[in-house]
Amino acid sequence: MRNPAAVLLGLLNSHIVLTKRSAGLRSFSQHICLPGGMQDYSDKTMVNTAIREFNEELIFNGNLETVACMYPECSIVSQQQVYPVIAHLDGEITGVNQDEVDRLIMLPLEQLEDSNFYIHPHYPDIKHRFCLDYDNELIWGLTAYILYKFKDIKSYIK
Repeated sequence: MRNPAAVLLGLLNSHIVLTKRSAGLRSFSQHICLPGGMQDYSDKTMVNTAIREFNEELIFNGNLETVACMYPECSIVSQQQVYPVIAHLDGEITGVNQDEVDRLIMLPLEQLEDSNFYIHPHYPDIKHRFCLDYDNELIWGLTAYILYKFKDIKSYIK
C-alpha cells in the first residue's frame, strides 16, 4: 500500500487555489489539481503533508490557517488515501515551482454550483465521475469530486 497523500484546498480571496501539473511529471501530468502529494517521513500529520506540498509547488507570501480536514478519499488510479485539508490563505501567490506546476488557476468559489458540475462522458459509472470546466480547462477525477463535496460544506467554513 502506498503512503497516504494530502491536498490543500486553499481559499484565497474567494477563490480556490488549483494548479495545472507540469508536462514532465510521471503521474497526472497536465491535470488540474489541488496542490498536494504523498506523506513524507518528516511529516507528523496529514496537515503537515498538505502544507509542505503546497509550499513546494507554490511561492506564497502570507499566512496559512488550516480550518478542517475532509474525510479522505481513495484515489481510483493510485489506490492511496488522499486527505483534503481546507485552509484560509491571507497573502499572495507570487510564483510556481516550474518543475511541478505548469500554471496557477484561481477557481472562484461561485463556480461551485450544482449546475456547473456534470458527469464525465467517458467515466459515467465511477465514483469520481464529476467534471467542471473553468478557464479553458477540464477539472475532473478526484479533484472535481473533492470540489463537488466541498460545495456542500463551504458555507460552514469561516
